[in-house]
Amino acid sequence: MDPKHLVRDPERVRNALVETPDGKLVARDTVRIYIPARFAERGLAEVGIETFIYGVYAITVEDSYYGVSLVNAMIRIEPTSMMKMLIGEDEYYEFEFEKGAVITPSLNLVKNDALVYRIFNEMLAGAHVPWYIGYNEMACLLDSAKYHAGANVGRNHDITELLVSIVSRNPHDRHEFYRTVVKGQHDLLANPPVFIPLRSIEFAATSALNKVAGSYFSRGVVSALVSPSTRVERLNDILAR
Repeated sequence: MDPKHLVRDPERVRNALVETPDGKLVARDTVRIYIPARFAERGLAEVGIETFIYGVYAITVEDSYYGVSLVNAMIRIEPTSMMKMLIGEDEYYEFEFEKGAVITPSLNLVKNDALVYRIFNEMLAGAHVPWYIGYNEMACLLDSAKYHAGANVGRNHDITELLVSIVSRNPHDRHEFYRTVVKGQHDLLANPPVFIPLRSIEFAATSALNKVAGSYFSRGVVSALVSPSTRVERLNDILAR
């Protein structure tokens, strides 16, 4: 499966799903759900006799169209079959649901605020971002945290957008913020950003002082020498007085 050949079409995905009166989600057509295999290592999935996945996943129909779920809760699924596969350089789980199969036996989800920290640590702090999460999705990643997880994060959208703007970088120069080069919505597909870890010494620190004053001193020194700052920041100015 090559994501480059998929077209984002949420309406087609919705039409391939049906909610039953007793709260089940059933596949009208064959659908497939994808999550990073590392989710199971990070407490964001349980794959076994009973399978639970964190609600941040891609779902495809007709092997041509896909949609993205951004639900901050664990969801029990009942796949017809499953397999591991490589997409790019990363390993993913593929869960297949045949036509008429139950995707999830209940849409009533259990709230667990600890899960929000795990997804924050995975994607924003660690920059382990799956193929189906782009610039817009990152900004909406925590939108449902209050409703689905009972966690008071994501309610102030400005904070999430600020964090995303920090970790989103120009794919041709990771020291350059993506927001300074993007020209419009078309660039999000034609020239998507790369994401850096929020705690990255090499790229997230913006001055030589920040790079050498924190943890990982040797890495900070190398970064300060290879990519010196081009402006004097306020903290440097205060300390130099």
